[in-house]
Amino acid sequence: MKKLSWLFYVASLAVTMMGCRENEPAVPGKIRFTLSAGVVTDPAGRTLASLPQGASVYVSIRRVSGDEVYTLQQVTLLKMGDAYVSEPLTLPGGNYELTDFLVSNAAGDVVYATPKEGADMASWVDDPLPVAFAVSDDALAQVEVEVVPVGIHTPEQFGYVSFRVNVVPYPFFKLSVFRPDSAGLAFSAAHAYVVESGDTLYNRLLPARTNDVAFSGNPEGTYTLVLNVPGHATYRRTFVLQELLAELNGEPLQVTLVEALTFTALPYASGPDITEPYIFWISMEAGVPQTPFTIDWGDGTVEQLYDPTYLQFGHRYPAVGRYHVSVSGDLASVGRLGIVFPWGVNDDVVVRALPELISLSLAWAGVGDSLDISQNTKLESLGLNSTGIQYFNVRNNPRLTYIELSDNVGFPPAVLNEIIGDVYHHAVARHTSEGWLELDAPDGSETMIGPLSVTAVDQLRQLHDEYGWTIVPDPF
Repeated sequence: MKKLSWLFYVASLAVTMMGCRENEPAVPGKIRFTLSAGVVTDPAGRTLASLPQGASVYVSIRRVSGDEVYTLQQVTLLKMGDAYVSEPLTLPGGNYELTDFLVSNAAGDVVYATPKEGADMASWVDDPLPVAFAVSDDALAQVEVEVVPVGIHTPEQFGYVSFRVNVVPYPFFKLSVFRPDSAGLAFSAAHAYVVESGDTLYNRLLPARTNDVAFSGNPEGTYTLVLNVPGHATYRRTFVLQELLAELNGEPLQVTLVEALTFTALPYASGPDITEPYIFWISMEAGVPQTPFTIDWGDGTVEQLYDPTYLQFGHRYPAVGRYHVSVSGDLASVGRLGIVFPWGVNDDVVVRALPELISLSLAWAGVGDSLDISQNTKLESLGLNSTGIQYFNVRNNPRLTYIELSDNVGFPPAVLNEIIGDVYHHAVARHTSEGWLELDAPDGSETMIGPLSVTAVDQLRQLHDEYGWTIVPDPF
């Protein structure tokens, strides 16, 4: 057993993913820290001890890609028996790393910390930071984190630059975010940022309710509130803090979101400090747009563009990273959308706001684990080859007659069998002939992704023999 005078075990890092409602993005999960405290008395046992009154945890969490999700986010602790349970933090599905873990007293003095790899104190714990964990739908992840007392040790001995944390005594304002739904308006979860001169002061995933927004700021300072929600236009508002407080007079700031095309742009670098332009295109085959398109590129750049027939949008980002992009305007006029490598790699694509879409191409550009095209009922062509996608369905897409799904590593056979079944039933019901279904395996063997069920093979045979569909590769 390690020679620790004090040892706190974060007994569980619990992630509870909430279910997805039909036609909505997955509801983010919640991460909760549970701490049990003990003092080492001998190699065989421990006795319980208590955290300081009013203690809080400060955590930093990032995606494995390096994108910061929380930066020294304060989390309130509640004592339940001999354990301490934090308020939950919200996280969408993905892979993450816990990079900072500090326990402070009510005055903001750090009293316990988790050492980082390579630091002098790292040998005092079994697993120094960063600690990797994953969040997935309908799953529970558990991670143990050890913290040791700061005592007379310096921050550098723990791997930190400093132990300074900002204690916020009260929330500055309340925020309610709404989205339209079939019944009118409903609360929406949102990723909220408060930015000052390019510096992010507040970075938090807020649950679907009225939330307190607290950050260390100057009442006379000017800040920008940014809200990102998949499938909705990015909300930005610049305000002077004391003027906003006077305007609200204790009431929450209410924001109603507008539906939009959204995705996460992942620009890449071709050399040191050089990012390639990120480009995507749309065409207005569904009609003439009545209003300009507004593009929020996710790095503070907002543009308005208008063209009656075809638009190619391009932007050079200041650095490699993850940028939430939203496109709003007369989206009912959009007939085609393409984001194709090498012009842009993307993630988390949401196309619900494009009801007239007939062609969608995301080939070689990534798309995320899943894609919802249930609202794009007029879709005729879908290009998803070499994207890494794991799930989509076409049950609401009876006009779909061209599908490219080749070279997707690890595509689940059960999902592919379901897609083939839906394509077959649509073709039979609509007497659709001369469609195209491309299913090459990624290994260059000229075989299909799969393996397919006996039923799916028979359905492909009927599409090929009776309806004149082209099946690639052709096993018939």
